[in-house]
Amino acid sequence: MNWQLITEQQRFNELLPIWASAKTLALDTEFMRVNTFNPQVALIQLKHQNTIYLIDPTACDTVAWGLGEVLANPNALKIVHACSEDIEVLFYTYPKAKINHIFDTQIALAFLGYGLQVGYQKALKDLLDIDISKAETRSDWLARPLSEEQLQYAASDVEHLPALYDLVVEGLNAKGLLTYCQEDSALMLTEAATVPILTTLYQQFSNAWQLNRRQLSLLHTLSMWRDTSARLNNIPRTFVLKNHTLMAIVQQMPQTLAQLARVEDLHPKTYQKHGSLLLEMIRVAQHKPEAKCPPLLPLPLPKAAKSLFNLLRQQSEHIAQHYGIPADVLLRKRWLDALVLNYIDEGEQCALPLALQGWRYEVLTQPLLQTLSKQAAQLAEWRSYRHRLFN
Repeated sequence: MNWQLITEQQRFNELLPIWASAKTLALDTEFMRVNTFNPQVALIQLKHQNTIYLIDPTACDTVAWGLGEVLANPNALKIVHACSEDIEVLFYTYPKAKINHIFDTQIALAFLGYGLQVGYQKALKDLLDIDISKAETRSDWLARPLSEEQLQYAASDVEHLPALYDLVVEGLNAKGLLTYCQEDSALMLTEAATVPILTTLYQQFSNAWQLNRRQLSLLHTLSMWRDTSARLNNIPRTFVLKNHTLMAIVQQMPQTLAQLARVEDLHPKTYQKHGSLLLEMIRVAQHKPEAKCPPLLPLPLPKAAKSLFNLLRQQSEHIAQHYGIPADVLLRKRWLDALVLNYIDEGEQCALPLALQGWRYEVLTQPLLQTLSKQAAQLAEWRSYRHRLFN
C-alpha cells in the first residue's frame, strides 16, 4: 500500500494542484466528536491514482490553502462509503465550499440488495474477498503522533474504494439503476447540509403534542437556549440539558431554586450557573398571553390510520418489485410518515419530503398520492381530529 503522511505545509501546497486537477478521488475522514458540539477533523484521506495521501489538518492549514475547493470541484468524482458523518465534518471544516459530485458506495450497495447499512469492511469481504482491520476505529485520532497502526487503518479506508466503485457501477448499470443511485448520493449531500431551524426545534420532541400553549412557549424558549448554549460552548446539547430533563422542567414549571434542583438529571453545573435564568424563562412563559404562545401541536393519528399505512406500504412493495429496487431503498418509514401527515394537513398540494421528489416522484410518489386522493373523506376526518376541530 503506497501512502504518504502530509504534515508539512509546503508539501501540502505542492500536492494541491494535483488533487485540484483530478478526475476521481477516493475520500474518507477520521474525526472525534465525544465532548464537543462540532466534529473535530483529525485526518483527511485522499486516494488519487495509485497513491494515498493522509492529510493532517492539525499540522497543515487546509482551509486557507483550498482543500475545500478541491472537494467542491464539480469535475472530480469523490468516491466515499457511508459518508453522511464525513460530509458533516467537511461541511463544518470548509463552510464556504459547496462540496458536490459524491458517489456513496454504501448507497449503491443498498440498491444492489446488500442492505441499507452495509459496512465498508463487510463490503470488501463480500464483493472483493479483501480483509481489512477495524481495530483502530475507536482510537484517539486527535492524539499526536498517530501510530503506525492508525495510519495503516486510515489508508486502508480509501485504498479499495475505486475497485469497489467499479464493481457496484457495473452492477447498477446492469440493473438500470445508476442514475437513481447518483441522485440519492446527491440527496444525501443536500440533507447533510441542511441546518435545523432554531425556532422549530421544540416541535421535534415526540410528546410535545401533549403540552398546553404556555408549556409549548417554555419548550420553545428552552430548546433554543439549549441549542445556542451548546454551540457557543462547543459542547453536546445533552451537556446543557438532557431531553427528558428539559421536558420535565416544561411539565413541572418549578418556581424556586429548591424545586428546580429536584428536577431529574439536572446537572449541578447547569443548576449553579443557569438556575436563575431558567426560573426567569419559566416565569415569562407562565405570564405570557396565550394568544402570543405557539399554537397547540397536532395530535398523532388515531390507531385506525394503521390500515392506510399498510395499504401504502404494500403499494410501494409492488412498485419496488416491478422496478427491481429493494423495498427499503425505495421508501423509508420517515418519508412515508411525512408524506401522509403533510397530505392530511395540507391536502393535494402538500410539501413533499426531498426524497420523494426527484426520480421517486414519477416512480413512487405519484401512485401514492393517487391512493391518498381516494381516501378524501377519511383524511378530512383525521385532519379535524389532528387539529382538534371537534364538533
